[in-house]
Amino acid sequence: MMINLREKIIAYGVSTLKNEELLAVIIGSGTKEFPVSDLAKTIICNSESLNLSLEQLMSFNGIGVAQACKILAAIELGTRKIQSDTLSEKVVSVDDIGRHLINKIGSAPQEKLIAIYLNNSYHIIDERVIFIGTVDQATVHPRDILREAIKISATQIVIAHNHPNGSLMFSKNDQEFTLRLKKCCHLIGINLLDHLIITKKTYSRMKSLNLI
Repeated sequence: MMINLREKIIAYGVSTLKNEELLAVIIGSGTKEFPVSDLAKTIICNSESLNLSLEQLMSFNGIGVAQACKILAAIELGTRKIQSDTLSEKVVSVDDIGRHLINKIGSAPQEKLIAIYLNNSYHIIDERVIFIGTVDQATVHPRDILREAIKISATQIVIAHNHPNGSLMFSKNDQEFTLRLKKCCHLIGINLLDHLIITKKTYSRMKSLNLI
């Protein structure tokens, strides 16, 4: 099994492997009672997006501490890779930003407020995580976003935050904070393009809903 998977990676590339095959490569080997292919399929079928703890992984017959640690390390590495990805320097639209952020924060277990800074030509200058936690006026202030904009001479901003519960609805706090930020942006000559809510599979735009 492992030799065949390695040959497949060498011949066709790792992207051709199915999820259970990728997991089988990470696990390495099974036992006589639980072949590695069966172990991988069982874990995939009984987990949601591989959102598993060490204890949960070790509850599967044939998975010990070593294999569980390998799986968790691989998942964490993939998560960090996604979080480190940034948009290219090409001209981008708000929808480009939305699709990018689905991969970056859509599956995050906590709410994250991100600011995307652009110039007049819609080129990305920078991208920053501003706050982790529920967004409201008591915890986040417009200056936290605008400080960086002034520093890097950004003229346009898109802000976004994820909803781990999957809701695409903007709360009253979301709307109040965004309107406050928009007023502050106007005072210093910066254009607030939009505020996005990001979920695992899609996003919503406050501007499209005529909320700003």
